[in-house]
Amino acid sequence: MNRRIVDVFLQDRLIASYPIVIEDGRTNVSSEDFIDKMKQRMRERDSSFDVALAKFVVRRTSE
Repeated sequence: MNRRIVDVFLQDRLIASYPIVIEDGRTNVSSEDFIDKMKQRMRERDSSFDVALAKFVVRRTSE
C-alpha cells in the first residue's frame, strides 16, 4: 500500500492537506500518481474548483 500526504496550495497559501492511498499493487508509484488522484478527488467534490490554479506538494507519511 502506498500512502502519502498531498498538500494543496492556492496562491501560495496552504488550503488543505489530504492523505492519499494508492492500492493497486504497484511498488513504483510516482508523485504524479498521487497528484492525479488528488485532482480527481477534488473534481468529484467541488466541480467549481479550478484544479489548474492549484499547486501540489507530495510528502511521505510518518509511518
